[in-house]
Amino acid sequence: MEEVQDELIHRLTLGRSAQKRLPGGAAPRGASTPPAAAATAVSITYDSPPDQVRAWLELKGFNSVTINSLGVLTGAQLFSLNKEELKTVCPDDGGRVFSQLTVQKAALERSSGSELQKIMRRRQEKLAANTSDSGVESFDEGNAH
Repeated sequence: MEEVQDELIHRLTLGRSAQKRLPGGAAPRGASTPPAAAATAVSITYDSPPDQVRAWLELKGFNSVTINSLGVLTGAQLFSLNKEELKTVCPDDGGRVFSQLTVQKAALERSSGSELQKIMRRRQEKLAANTSDSGVESFDEGNAH
């Protein structure tokens, strides 16, 4: 049991130290990208392939059991798992994976919400332009006989 805990501590330490390095493995030299920004460079979406999911799990510092178990899933498959399923597959990290997925989902919802607002605004502007330029009477004006 101690060996498993030692391995977990070792893996977590490696994961955290990897987050502090740039993708090439070199330590940052007062670089323009701060370590926190480099750590958030990999994110997952519902469209993420398994290799991107695996990279995200590694970046977050999950243990090898978690990475090997969940790293074969697509983003959509991973997002579909609930907390209990994650705890069943990854007893040590299941709760933390669920928390990280919740944060990731919230970020996706915020970005998709703003994209939807932009699309709706463009459509409304286009409709307004078409209505004023078309010369077609509105429904109310046509029924004024």
